[in-house]
Amino acid sequence: MALSFRTSPTSDLSSHEPPIKQASISSTALDFVYALSTVDFELYTSAQLHFDGTTVRVAGRGGYATVEIGTIRRSKNLVAVKRSLMQWENHQSTQLQDSKRILGKGFEQVVQELRILGHKKVRSHDNIVTLEGFCLDEVNGVPSLALVIEYSHLGTLREFLVQNNNALSLDELFNLALQGARGLDALHKLLVCHGDVKIDNALVFESSMKMNGKNCWVVKISDFGQSIIASRDDPAGRVPCRPGTRLREAPEIRRGQAFQDPGYDIQAALKTDVFSFGLFVWEVMKNGQGYFDPAWAVLNGRQYNADTMEDFLNNLPGDALLTYGTEFSNSLDQRHVSQRLLRVFEGSLRDQPQTRSTMSELVEAFGLSSDECEENKEIPDSLSDLGAIFAKLGFDVDDESSIGTWGTSKSFYDLVDQADLSGYYTMISHVPMLLQRKILAELKGMAISDSTETHSSGHSAMTVAECYTLGFRGSHDIAQVVQWLGTAALKGFKKAGLVYHRVCEAVDIPPQDLSGTDEGEALEMALKGIPTEKYLSERILHHSRTVLENARQRFLGHGANSLLAMTESIFLSAFSEAKVDTLHPLHVASWLGEERLVAELLKSTPPDAQSVLGFNAAHFACLGGHYSILKLLSEHKVPLSAASLQFITPLHFAIFFQPGDLAAAVKLLLEHGCSLETRTHTVKWDAHDLSIYGTPMQWALQTRNMTLVRIILPLQAQSPSPEWLDNVIQDFYWELLEDLLPYFQGPMDDIVTLQPATRPFSRWIAHGRDCGQAIEKTVRLCHDNGILGFTTDGISRLQLIMPSTRTLTDYLMFNYALDVCSADYVRYRGPEPFSSPLIVSAFQRTNHQEALRDTLSRLTKYYTLDELEDGRLTDGYNLLGVAVARGNVTAARILLERGVDVNKSYTIGGVSITNPIQTCLFGRPLPEMLSLLVEYGADLLAKCSMTGLTPLQLLLVGPVQVGDILNILASHSQPDQIYIEALYKSFTRFCYMTVRHGLGTSPSCQEMKKPQLRTHYLEQFRRLLMDPRFVGFVDEPHHPDGSTMIQQVASIVHHPAVRLLLDAGADASRPISRGNISILPLQLAVLKGRLLQEAKIDSPDPIPGTEYISMDLVMEVATELLQWHLARSDSLFDGISELHIAYSMMYAEGIKKYLEAGQSLEAKGHWPGIENPVTPRELCRDSFWNDESGYSIQLFPFVEEEGLGQEYRDLLAGIPREAGLLENTLPVYAEELKH
Repeated sequence: MALSFRTSPTSDLSSHEPPIKQASISSTALDFVYALSTVDFELYTSAQLHFDGTTVRVAGRGGYATVEIGTIRRSKNLVAVKRSLMQWENHQSTQLQDSKRILGKGFEQVVQELRILGHKKVRSHDNIVTLEGFCLDEVNGVPSLALVIEYSHLGTLREFLVQNNNALSLDELFNLALQGARGLDALHKLLVCHGDVKIDNALVFESSMKMNGKNCWVVKISDFGQSIIASRDDPAGRVPCRPGTRLREAPEIRRGQAFQDPGYDIQAALKTDVFSFGLFVWEVMKNGQGYFDPAWAVLNGRQYNADTMEDFLNNLPGDALLTYGTEFSNSLDQRHVSQRLLRVFEGSLRDQPQTRSTMSELVEAFGLSSDECEENKEIPDSLSDLGAIFAKLGFDVDDESSIGTWGTSKSFYDLVDQADLSGYYTMISHVPMLLQRKILAELKGMAISDSTETHSSGHSAMTVAECYTLGFRGSHDIAQVVQWLGTAALKGFKKAGLVYHRVCEAVDIPPQDLSGTDEGEALEMALKGIPTEKYLSERILHHSRTVLENARQRFLGHGANSLLAMTESIFLSAFSEAKVDTLHPLHVASWLGEERLVAELLKSTPPDAQSVLGFNAAHFACLGGHYSILKLLSEHKVPLSAASLQFITPLHFAIFFQPGDLAAAVKLLLEHGCSLETRTHTVKWDAHDLSIYGTPMQWALQTRNMTLVRIILPLQAQSPSPEWLDNVIQDFYWELLEDLLPYFQGPMDDIVTLQPATRPFSRWIAHGRDCGQAIEKTVRLCHDNGILGFTTDGISRLQLIMPSTRTLTDYLMFNYALDVCSADYVRYRGPEPFSSPLIVSAFQRTNHQEALRDTLSRLTKYYTLDELEDGRLTDGYNLLGVAVARGNVTAARILLERGVDVNKSYTIGGVSITNPIQTCLFGRPLPEMLSLLVEYGADLLAKCSMTGLTPLQLLLVGPVQVGDILNILASHSQPDQIYIEALYKSFTRFCYMTVRHGLGTSPSCQEMKKPQLRTHYLEQFRRLLMDPRFVGFVDEPHHPDGSTMIQQVASIVHHPAVRLLLDAGADASRPISRGNISILPLQLAVLKGRLLQEAKIDSPDPIPGTEYISMDLVMEVATELLQWHLARSDSLFDGISELHIAYSMMYAEGIKKYLEAGQSLEAKGHWPGIENPVTPRELCRDSFWNDESGYSIQLFPFVEEEGLGQEYRDLLAGIPREAGLLENTLPVYAEELKH
């Protein structure tokens, strides 16, 4: 991490430390963010997949995920959308929780699939399902991660085989099994165990090719939720053992031995896949039927189940399934197939894992070499190109031979930089804020966990601190940065300990007395009083000298001969503990500056001897800052211009010389062939949180070594590079900028501009408390020298900077720039059509961080209220609408505080479109944004001129959780009409959608893929009825002449709604009145049942719109209402029984049921509207039911009774589906708002 020194464990010297192994961290959250930043995925919204938030077409359902059928709007292709079943729980940061508690098992499994399916070799393989992209949206107000996978209308391999039973030849079946083998072989080569191999987890697709005029089929392995991925850093380490599907597991899984095996590694896990694949092939060859034959256990004709079959398998003698498989293969009538199948069984169906073949060997058993299984799918060339770029920039480039994972060598800053360069940062920025908070919560849990390995805990705490500097989860909390930096140091994360005291000094927070920070504290004390401009270069020298002297004591404390006699390896991590070098004794002596030892060792060591990382003795002499050693090495012909594996020459290490030796050292190195133009890859330097790269001059600039800069500057043969300016501007080294500017004349290169921070800690380390002053001086120098002007394309440089600002120092830099720039420059609008001024770029930020407040407030002061409000800045969409569409709560609040009208509609071509709250509700609304708009008077009842919908309607039918709806309405005073409207809209939507999609019935397997109703609306209506602000209006008609909710649901025979309303206190004794005639809800329900029975007599076909109503359902509703009356003893239906109701509806099955239950035909009861008590038969024949009586109503959906109210007619006639209206009616407008 810093300059640190270790010997091998076999050395006889003191303090024997092996190299620190950079562990992978078991972090679902970080693996997820890592995948987003490193793999080229397409990001979809629910709208782009034609999900309306109301209904769902379920293709499959598991314990932790559902597979829904979507349609990509652009291509019209069907896709399978595998959505995690989120298990969000409330949590406090002080509680110890692991990722499964915070993010849920479903999220973990979907992330695992994302990592596997996103790997280059997986994406290019023909026999592994293709990942089209992913979707980060909300389902019922909860963030959901979903994988968008290619859809097969042919279904799983089992479904395909059963449907085509006996239609496929043995050769065709064998080929299908072979394709499955190829897919698994590709996974195994990446050290991925599928974990649940079965023909149900393979999909079939129709091939574009034909053979002999017949269709060909492609089998693709799918469903990786149970997969096991080997640790890249410890591929031989133990891996988790997971159960698969019963009866299809390997014996060691089925019998439980693997779970107890301490040596269960990835190779052992892969062998379990091999066994399961043998059963996979067996079932393919049996046309999709199970391999297990009940006749084996003499169960033929008797009841058997999974338990009895598993018990039978567990008691079989060794390799008995292989014996049964052999019998099956011998029964096939094609010998060539039988023989090859037998070879597959012999390599897979063996009880002892070590005797099983590998998948590559099984592929060969099919008659095809594993090497012939080449990938054919095309993937973007950019993936390969980016790997080379990342390597040059010092990022940890993932080895294509395994699945990438997060590790302790990775920094969150590196991840963000990598995402920026690859163009994937927008994916990280689209992570919902709630999910960002959950990710941070998981990291905090790992950081404070006693069960997490100490170094990993420290790294987790460091990552939390980094997240806070970047505003990840929406907060730039400096106090949290310092707190978690201290926790990281306390947990032994050395980088944190080295920078902790300096950061506290920079942000003016008193440091705590923490173990692990002693070395950093001593460093600060030694450098106290050093001028800020010299601090960083002096820190580098002092720290390197301290480490060197410690190493000298450890090595030479036993005498110089100990180094001469050493035969073991010597390890040194000069910049980062992730990059450990192995040194020869000559290298150590050169680094320590021991001339006698160097001279002696040169007699037995080749002068060009290199370390593992490619450094020679000259490098180490420079690393130690020893000019005399460098001269000695040159005299002994040691190459002084050699470059390491990262192209580092000794001249790059000139930064380690004391100022007095610098000029002579540089001269000597140049004389011996070192070049000022040699460029290095990026080197991460943990002790000072630096990221340095380039030529020796750039190394000097980036380490703020003014002495070295002034030595090299006159020696440059070529013109100074604009990159130099970029280096010093980025870190606000204003004094170096002053030195460099005279060398640059004329217009500045476009790359030279102010830059956001890539390593926020490095700015604090370099400048301390003078950070603000350094930023201000740098900005002013840039302004005065034309660096804050325009690009050659006529774009304001500030406008280019704004989207990438992330840290507090970035915002401070931007504010200083606003201070020095003219109003015309700030208001400037580019020459291109539809170009926008700087303020629009700022308000389009998707992160609603309070840290942006000052910047955004400053920008609004350049405009009048009319300009901010009327849309001239944004081509018709007012600025508030832009902020709302991008979820920028801070920006929206600033505009509202300024006086912008919250209800101002956007106009396009003079046509009023929609207002801010409607825009908010059309997208993925943030509760904070909704609450803000309501607070400032957003009209929830104003209809959109384009859709006819009110914000209240959109709020209730959208993805916002009902709890958030209640909080939004509770936080601000609302008129009664809002509660009445909200209750009725929720009620109407609930009734309509449940009638349309079924009243809670369980769909059959055949109906699974038809649209089904989500549970959102029932829960919403139930919660509203429980709220005291709403329940007071439960009997309030929507219109003066209208009916109450209980009257309506009785008439449409909606049993769930009847139960909810009665539980909420609805009055079922309140009649609908027609002049002198009135009818109660119970009578409405019975009347509907009677009319349905009469309709059946006339025609066996149900009346359109009444298909959902059964006579049993009518009886349930009527009985519910009857019991309510009887329990209240209101005397309205005294003596009436269920038999009366069944007779009234002429319901024969009901009559029989209640007669058998003992109810009497002679019992008389009171029926409102009939003067005298009646028996069941008398009630059935009474004139009450005649049309002339005025009680009869028309059946759903042909309602003509004006007295029932408009909302009831809307309900029964069918109301339009609100979801997706924006995209359907205003597609251009919707897309514009997103961009």
